[in-house]
Amino acid sequence: MKKRLALVLSVVMLLALIAIPASAAGFPDPGVGTTYTELVNKEAAAASASVMYYNTSGGTIAGPNRTIPSNGSIMIDPDSTQLPQNFAGSAVVSSNKRLASVVNTVWTGGPGDAYQMGLYSGVSAGSSKICFPSLWKYDVSGNAIISSFAVQNTGTSSVNVDITYTGRDGVVAMNDSDTIPAGAQHTYDLATSPNLPSNWQGSVQVAVNGSGSIAGVGVATWAGPDPDTARSATYNAADCSGASGPTTLVAPTHYRVRPGGGWILWSAVNVQNLSGNTATLTLTYTARDGDPAPLVLTTTIPPNATVGANTRNGGNFPASAFDPLNSDEWWDGSVKIEVSEPAVATVISQWNRDGKVEAGVYAAADVSAGATKVFAPGLKRITSGSWENWSAVIVQNLGTGAADVTVDFYDRSGTKLLSFPNDSIAPGAALGYNTRNGGSKPAGDFNVLGNAYEGHAVVTSNNGQPLAVVVNGVSGIPDGGSGTTNGIAE
Repeated sequence: MKKRLALVLSVVMLLALIAIPASAAGFPDPGVGTTYTELVNKEAAAASASVMYYNTSGGTIAGPNRTIPSNGSIMIDPDSTQLPQNFAGSAVVSSNKRLASVVNTVWTGGPGDAYQMGLYSGVSAGSSKICFPSLWKYDVSGNAIISSFAVQNTGTSSVNVDITYTGRDGVVAMNDSDTIPAGAQHTYDLATSPNLPSNWQGSVQVAVNGSGSIAGVGVATWAGPDPDTARSATYNAADCSGASGPTTLVAPTHYRVRPGGGWILWSAVNVQNLSGNTATLTLTYTARDGDPAPLVLTTTIPPNATVGANTRNGGNFPASAFDPLNSDEWWDGSVKIEVSEPAVATVISQWNRDGKVEAGVYAAADVSAGATKVFAPGLKRITSGSWENWSAVIVQNLGTGAADVTVDFYDRSGTKLLSFPNDSIAPGAALGYNTRNGGSKPAGDFNVLGNAYEGHAVVTSNNGQPLAVVVNGVSGIPDGGSGTTNGIAE
């Protein structure tokens, strides 16, 4: 039986549906998007993979047919796809083996030229309802943020969808509906939504009306204090079908880095209450080095509303609430998000690198969906005197006992080049494996990968404790960028 891996491709979709209208409306313009697709073969036998592209009307364009080595990976460059210029659409990858995928979109030609990249993960199945907790149509005091979101029909016949836009206060701002052809995606640009209020922040739920299934990707573009600091990021929509009861989510990566008072890295979570009841929210911040006194914050979320917690400006908390994280001015760790009602969340990190701010967004992982084997595609370690590309794999223990974890790094051919066996991770804590600086490991441990490494990692829990994995990708200056996404469970 062939497996189908659905990928919402934000290639030129961003140019057509964000850059041109948003620029005319005064919102930041991310530029032209170019998309690279990483495919990992999860199995120990060669895989045959074929790509079919769909335009927004459901028309098809045959893509490349590729062989992926056992335990290996490939990268599909847009120049090899023979897609027409300004193509906007989606893709389905069919294979005789199980695959994992990460999609990397790099924007150029915008005000933050080459300082922007967005990562998101391909999905193997759709859902009857998806949620986007973090969306903006916002421009206050020159601090503009604009969003779009793409919804792909992952079924084999047209699907009808109902779209609900809800402000952070829980008030519905707009309802819409659409019909999406089989395999196709439609993009919804908040900059061109005349019925959506100005300076709106909120969430969107997209529900199938009838039969069918969908997947989605959200996009955010921030403006900065000067024209060279715009940045964009992408994230996978959360599967919120059948959500009920209390929810525990996790953010494996979180930062509050301000040496000498100058901000370098900071993070936020946006938590969306999916119920009509007031929810209690508890956030537990645990340092990566196992700090025995984590920070715990509590608040309530009104019905259908969204609450933010930002380690720099506080969000819905006082900014000073996060001061305990910075006794040494450098904090990185993980966050447990406990909600008394069904909820979803996104995790946002921003990085000031040489005066240019970059951003990464990913979906918070549900503890109930924790896996014991997770794939991290699209890893790099490329340097020739100066660093061109590098990656990090962040592994969080979702269990109640210490996790015994092994992390293996493979190259494109499927050869295992590096292994970290039997690492112990305390409950709620996380370890980082960074191909440039080592992360939680000595940097020299990664030298065995060489200076032109491209491949993937496999993270395995040896004692059954569930895990969540986040993948970070970084490109060097001057043509740099950074992005983050979720690992893919087996």
